[in-house]
Amino acid sequence: MEESLLSFVMRNVPDEWEDVPVYNKSYELFTVPPGLYSREYQKVEQFFHGIKIGRIQRVQNPFQYGRYMLRREMVRTNYEEIVFHGVHRDDIDTALKFNCDYRRYTRTRVVAHSDGQHPLFYNSVSDLLNNAGYHISDLRVLVLRILTRKPKTQCDYYIEYLVRF
Repeated sequence: MEESLLSFVMRNVPDEWEDVPVYNKSYELFTVPPGLYSREYQKVEQFFHGIKIGRIQRVQNPFQYGRYMLRREMVRTNYEEIVFHGVHRDDIDTALKFNCDYRRYTRTRVVAHSDGQHPLFYNSVSDLLNNAGYHISDLRVLVLRILTRKPKTQCDYYIEYLVRF
């Protein structure tokens, strides 16, 4: 019997991921517990350089993660970088469901790259905050893993975490 692609992806997800028997929607959110002993929390918190974080949630989207892994294999790269994307709180479900497809956002400000081909990603949280155009209470930060500085498709990146202030 042939194995499904989803089954294969689920056996090869990041170690931090929780077991989810069935994905009823494209993604699930899991709160990352804060604290000195939470490596996962500290890994994300370090990017925020003392900015008060309200909550960090791990985004588990096996469908997008599988596309990302296939793309990484196709382009034969080990290059990966962490980038940040700002989203208005009203658009967070859309961003998570459609992998930062800014054309679907209802609250668009400066969220698209000047070439109009992909979302605007920042190399640091401070750059994002300086250019977000939203009050911090309305802003949500997505922490993404990306394969290239100039993504060509949505398969070139995937969302790892959602950070709320």
